[in-house]
Amino acid sequence: MNISNAAVDAVFAKYADKDVDIQSLNDFDRSVILSISAQGIIDSGGFITFFEGDIQEGVDYQWFVDAYRNIGMEQLATNFAEILSLFPEGTPQVDLDERQNHLLRFFDDESPEYINILGALENAFFDNNESVYAAAEAYIVAKS
Repeated sequence: MNISNAAVDAVFAKYADKDVDIQSLNDFDRSVILSISAQGIIDSGGFITFFEGDIQEGVDYQWFVDAYRNIGMEQLATNFAEILSLFPEGTPQVDLDERQNHLLRFFDDESPEYINILGALENAFFDNNESVYAAAEAYIVAKS
């Protein structure tokens, strides 16, 4: 993806080379950073890649849902929430091995659960990747 987006880049630039806790960011910057960061990871390998990585300790996954909603991507926010609902109590396990074992149940390409549940939800993110960037820019411009 070679989208040049000065407004989004400017938000990220504020925190470049700084060790910043995502919890300390204001909702505006956190929404831009989390939606764009999540989208980049999802675009690279889907939700299996997103959930296989270690997310900063203390991050509430609901923040990703809120981030998509805040930038105006309501359907993707709903899809993200539905994917989270596949985890016990709607929260991915903290332990990476435990989370990966849980993920195997849904993310095996041969799994009917994947095809029936995750396939369409995940494809919406792939199909709308450029829209996420455009929505983030519009969100920044509207709030500026």
